[in-house]
Order: sequence, then structure tokens, then C-alpha cells
Amino acid sequence: MKETIKQILVENQQRFSPSALPRKVKIDTQLPKIQVVTGPRRAGKSSLLSLTIAGLLQQDKLSWDRICYLALEDERLRSAPFEADFILQAFQELHPSNPLMKDVLFVFDEIQYLPNWEAFVNRIHQQISKQVILTGSNSRTLHTEVANVLRGRSLAVELLPLSFSEYLEFRNIKFSYYGVEAIQSRAAFQDYLVQGGYPETVGMDVSISRNLLQEYFNTTIYRDILDQAYPSSYSYLRYVFHRLASNTGKTTSISKVYNELKSMGYAVSKNSLFDMTRMAEDVYLYKRISRFDASLIRRENSDKKGYFIDNGMLNAIDTGFSANKGALLENLIFWQLYRQYGSIYTTDIYYYKDASHECDFVLYREGGQALPIQVCWQMTTQDTYQRELKGLVKACEYTDAATGILLTLEDMDELTIGNKKIKIIPAWKWCAEQFDLYTM
Repeated sequence: MKETIKQILVENQQRFSPSALPRKVKIDTQLPKIQVVTGPRRAGKSSLLSLTIAGLLQQDKLSWDRICYLALEDERLRSAPFEADFILQAFQELHPSNPLMKDVLFVFDEIQYLPNWEAFVNRIHQQISKQVILTGSNSRTLHTEVANVLRGRSLAVELLPLSFSEYLEFRNIKFSYYGVEAIQSRAAFQDYLVQGGYPETVGMDVSISRNLLQEYFNTTIYRDILDQAYPSSYSYLRYVFHRLASNTGKTTSISKVYNELKSMGYAVSKNSLFDMTRMAEDVYLYKRISRFDASLIRRENSDKKGYFIDNGMLNAIDTGFSANKGALLENLIFWQLYRQYGSIYTTDIYYYKDASHECDFVLYREGGQALPIQVCWQMTTQDTYQRELKGLVKACEYTDAATGILLTLEDMDELTIGNKKIKIIPAWKWCAEQFDLYTM
């Protein structure tokens, strides 16, 4: 296996030719921390690593004798278990002039495929080099193990599919709120709303990208969930995740899904179903949020609303969503809120609901001020207008917030209802500029 590792290390150097466009998320190689880049499959983690390495090579800060870059998803490395120390031995033999591997940058892509990686990485950071970068597709595995084993020596970096501002850059469109460029920006937002932001699909024919996104979905299930859990039989999984996708933006009862599976004749335990849906969240297939409540315990025990990782993938596996622009906009807004205000450590995003009112989101950092946010595609009727405003105002009253935000496709206005200030903002403008909603 050591010879195989040496071969892969040499191939990485010979084939290295990064062509990806830059992302907003960056890796700071000067930090003496283990930087852990996590996010969904195909969001661009490997490309981010390549760009980081390319920048170091171009600036003559490092050469290949000080870069140990290994993609652990390579099937040659997964064919049989091996000692992690073979990696260090292989690199030493390739670069004997630096036997202690001093100041080497260690980069391990998809680290979860390396057995017992936690202690190995910890040893590298403690005894060999402070420059260590990892990527992985499972947030819980990485977050839990990093927290438990690496004990404050790590820093998490999340990379999601493209934000709208990144999407504009990938399409070489300059954002503007006025003139011809505004028309281009609006049209691009409509495309982004339906086609999503996976980097590889930008500019791709819709029929081809749809097939590709379906493949991403299938690969996530079979490689990031089944491979990691080794279940004996989970033939029902595709149904479960299609079911979760179809309920995007709504509360979903896993117990109800369990009863549906039983009625269809599947032999499934409720515990295994909960485990699999938790794993789907861990690998970024979707994310759930709790109902806002002053009590932390009641928040955690509340029904959860789920949001799917990307609108393009959502449309690829459930074509019924393409006509539901309101649901797509809400899903898109959730992920933009998550980029700006959430993290792997805490989401800080909730929803509000009582017997007769709903508000899509409530931003709340523990001990801080809540900010209710309502999402509405178009307020074309008075009934819609009043319903959305009532839910938003009720959420403001419940959370003691002086201001609420209403995000729509195009509208811009400012209202005062009672003692609450309501700011109506065009979603496409906010997503492009990414300004802080708290300071609006």
C-alpha cells in the first residue's frame, strides 16, 4: 500500500492544473490550526484545496517537497485497510532531504475514508507540522471528532454550493440594481432559483445538469450515508429522501414517514429511520430548524422544518417544484441566511408558528435580539399581503423585535404597523449584495 500511496502523491503533482474559479470562502494557510473544510459532495471542496495549493506554488511560498496532498476517496486507497503511518513513510521516501517533514503542509481530501484518522491527524499537528488542512462531507463526524480529539486546535470552514453573488461571478455578470446590468442580474436570479448553485452545473444545458444533479443525489445516499453506516438493507432510502425533499419548507414527522413505509411493506425500525435522516443532515442533504421558543428545551423538542441543500437538486429529483416559485425562494433564502448567520456549530435560525400565524424564519443568537423574516414570492393579492404581514408582525410581538423583514422577489418598501417597523426588501438584491439584515 505504501508504494500505491507514493504513486498517487507523484500523480497529484504531475496532474496538478487547477482551473476552478475563486470562491468567497478562503483557507488561511498561515493559521497554526487544523483547518477542516466540510460541506456537501461536489460543492467544490477539492477545487478549494487546489486553488489554495496553486496560490502557494505561484507565490513561491511552498514547493512540492513541502506539500503532502492526498485524496483519500481514491479507490486504490479504499481497496483494503492500511496503516495511516504509511502516508508519512511514503512522503519521506519521496522527499528524503526533509526526513523530519518540517514545515510540510498536509492536505487530506475526504478524510473520513481514512480509518482512525483523528489520532493520526492529531499526531501530525502535535509532533510534525502545524499546517494541516482536511476536507470531508460529514459535518457530524468531523465536528464531533475534531471537538473531542483535537481539543481546540482546529477551525471549521464550511463550503456550500454557490451563493447568488458567486453564481453571478461564475457567469461573468456584474451585479447592478439599475440599467441593462440589472436586467441581466434579475434574469440570472431566476435561473439560479430553479437551477441551483452547484459549480459544475453553471452554464450547463438544463437536461444534462438535471441528470448530473440526480447523480449527485444518488451518490450522496450510497457513498456518504450507506458506505459510512454499512446497513444491511435500506431499499426504502430513496423514498424517504424524496419524501423529505417534497416537504421542503414544511414540518415533517418522521413517525408519519415510518408509518407510510410500514404500510408499503418495508421492514424498517423507527430508530434506523431516525438514524438515516440524521445522517442525511450530517452530509448536507438537507438541514432542519426548530420552532422558536423562549425555552431552549421546547425549541429542541419542537417539530422541525427541513430545507434541501440546493434548488437545482430539488428540481432534479422532484420536478413538481419547478412551478412552485414560492417554495423555491424560501429554500434559497434559508441557505443564504445560513451562509451569513449560521455555521457548523450553531444554526441560529428558527421559524415561528402559533395556532393561526406563521413566520418563515427567526434569526436569534442566544442572548441577542431576534429578527423575524418572512418570505413571499409576490404579494399580488390583498389576502396574501395581509396574511404575510400578520404572521411577520405576530412573530415580532412574540420575540419582542422592533423590526421585521419581508423578502419578496421585487418589492421594496418600509411600513410601520403598530410599533413595529416592517422593511420590504427584494430578495435578488439582498442575495447579490449580502448586506446585514440586522443593520437595514
